[in-house]
Amino acid sequence: MRLSRQPAFLLLFAATIGCHDTTAPLKIPTQFLLENINGRQVPTYLSAMPGLTPTILGASLTLEDAGKAEMTEHRREFDGTETTVTNTFDYKIDGNQIEVGSFVPCPPNANCVGAYKGTISGQTLSLTIAELSIDGSIVYNYRIAPTL
Repeated sequence: MRLSRQPAFLLLFAATIGCHDTTAPLKIPTQFLLENINGRQVPTYLSAMPGLTPTILGASLTLEDAGKAEMTEHRREFDGTETTVTNTFDYKIDGNQIEVGSFVPCPPNANCVGAYKGTISGQTLSLTIAELSIDGSIVYNYRIAPTL
């Protein structure tokens, strides 16, 4: 009898640690990796607007404990040079809604980002990076980075 319980216990234990609730609250800190932009897998162009546009090679969004978010984007500019830009913003989460950006008033004559708005759903995060009147919004769709 003891031999049959042990394999059953091990199977139950393995099944329990292998599962997690995709609707559970987001655990902070966490990192998201860019999967696509408006449904186009990366690398892809930023926007289908006329003219020269960069190619987004990859991006990540890391949410830290203290309400800080680090956005990193690796891109190939239209002239072929590759650049990586990292910005640190604040973030707020309310239910499944997220805002990433600056929440203080923008000083006169300053170039302020404002806030990006999005939705967290299970393992994914969709963040509207720009709202364009010509071809709609630019939405970055992220997935939680795998952990080792």
